[in-house]
Amino acid sequence: MEKERICLSNELKGIKIRDFEELRSRILSIYKSKIALPKSVKKKGLVKYLTKVRQIHDFLMNEFYRHIQMLPKFNELHPFYQELIRMSCADERYDDILGKVLGFRKVLLKLTREYSERIRLSFDVPEARKLTREYIGRVLSIFRRLRKDLRCLSSIVVELRKLPCISVIEPIIVVAGMPQVGKSTFVSRVSTAKPEISPFPFTTKEIIVGHFEVNFKRIQIIDTPGILDRPLHELNQIEKRALAAIKCLTNCLIFLIDPYEGSYYSLESQLNLLKNIMVSFKDLRNKIIVAINKIDLVNEERLNYVKAKVKELFNGDIYLMSALKGIGVKEVINAALKLLGYS
Repeated sequence: MEKERICLSNELKGIKIRDFEELRSRILSIYKSKIALPKSVKKKGLVKYLTKVRQIHDFLMNEFYRHIQMLPKFNELHPFYQELIRMSCADERYDDILGKVLGFRKVLLKLTREYSERIRLSFDVPEARKLTREYIGRVLSIFRRLRKDLRCLSSIVVELRKLPCISVIEPIIVVAGMPQVGKSTFVSRVSTAKPEISPFPFTTKEIIVGHFEVNFKRIQIIDTPGILDRPLHELNQIEKRALAAIKCLTNCLIFLIDPYEGSYYSLESQLNLLKNIMVSFKDLRNKIIVAINKIDLVNEERLNYVKAKVKELFNGDIYLMSALKGIGVKEVINAALKLLGYS
């Protein structure tokens, strides 16, 4: 059963996926460290190297593989997180990568047993030292082959840890559009969220969740990073987060358009993005509200022109507002609530 609240970021807080360079550095540090043994211990030289092998193995099991085992399987994740992973370095191979890394535990255990026994039976300290170095070389060879996979898993953990907690049993309004159309201004006006507002594009780099109440029921509203009008494979990680939210979290989508002729992005580009969303996510077509924002910056002639161009593409009602001035904001929210089934 799907969890009522998806909060993978909290589950991942204590997880650290070490890359090859970190593992190599730590293993060599263990090898170089001094081993203090009681005077009663016989064959101190051999015991010292046996101890180093055991310490390296314990480090890998307790501080590396323990974290790997804490990572969730792909089918245990909410579709939102699955979509982000699909868009990442792992593509469709997340479980394969996880299985590949975990599969080397048995190899490491076998190596540790083999070399522990060989060191125990070695003739002298130089042979024990040689065998220990050989053991380390073979261990590092394993992780050298996993270098790309470890880097990928680490980047996934880092990305997912940035995401907020979202309730899947409460309605979700997603606010989307190109950069600088006023998404953050709108979300901050109607909800508890206080995203950073700036005159520069791509100020919002993360998914930001705000809340407001209607008849004692909580509504979530998500401020997404701006998306540019370009093919999916060209989107950066910031834009991919927004796309995943639109695809997997939307109960209602408010798409904002900046009508100002001097805006960062042309009206044509903004309408292309709207068209791409409608084509890519056909099940969202009846969940979209289009709002022309920043109406305080344009004259009536320009506003009518923009509205007419939107109507050529979008068959639903078109709302006019200025999130900055508070004009028409209530009407947009009421339209969203009506779409969600609230009177």
